[in-house]
Amino acid sequence: MINRVLLFFVLIAHFAFVSGQLQNDLSYPKDEKVQFNKNVTNASLIVVGSVALTLVLDKPVNDWFQNNQTDFGDKLTDVSNFFGEKYFIVPGVGATWGVAHIIKDEKLKRTSWNAMKSIATTALATELFKYSLGRARPFMDEGAYSFHPFSGEDHYKSMPSGHTSLAFAAFTPYAETYSRWIYIVPASVAIARVYKNKHWLSDTVLGAGLGFLSGYIFTHYPSSKVQLSSNGVVVYF
Repeated sequence: MINRVLLFFVLIAHFAFVSGQLQNDLSYPKDEKVQFNKNVTNASLIVVGSVALTLVLDKPVNDWFQNNQTDFGDKLTDVSNFFGEKYFIVPGVGATWGVAHIIKDEKLKRTSWNAMKSIATTALATELFKYSLGRARPFMDEGAYSFHPFSGEDHYKSMPSGHTSLAFAAFTPYAETYSRWIYIVPASVAIARVYKNKHWLSDTVLGAGLGFLSGYIFTHYPSSKVQLSSNGVVVYF
């Protein structure tokens, strides 16, 4: 189990470095490049620390949620869960981008485009983590520290939470541009995933971190070029 947890932290560090790598040909002055790297590094460390903490809390938090199920909670989390569905997020952001074009709202158009880039980046990173870690979902009853790397089976794709990562990837650009109250939406998705016994708490924390980091970078550093590479395939945004 220790080796699997170490693999987990290595993968987090790798994504933090790759996604935060500022290319040399950016138009930013040197001091902004330094600030960019500092911000991304600090955010990545916060994510790693938060995941490490919540790994310890996974079992008691899961037990509490499963022992405190209510009809109201079921209905509320059904609604919250919907905002993490890729079948809602992708068309929704695309439609918003289209509307922004029609009404000629440059701010909304730019924000929606940043959200689309964030979603694509986060989706790739999330799938890489899920496949590499192979963490058992809570309903498998294998415990909080059961990992089956590279199994490829859905019930061993608990970490990170895809619903949470995509929700934060989609809503972060809007929250950072318009109002941070918008973060209530992706946060409710994270709670719903734990409530429904689909994910451990640390799964949602890692998912939130991945989505937030991507959304934050594209929003505050729109000229950034994020490079994701795997087996010789390089994706630039």
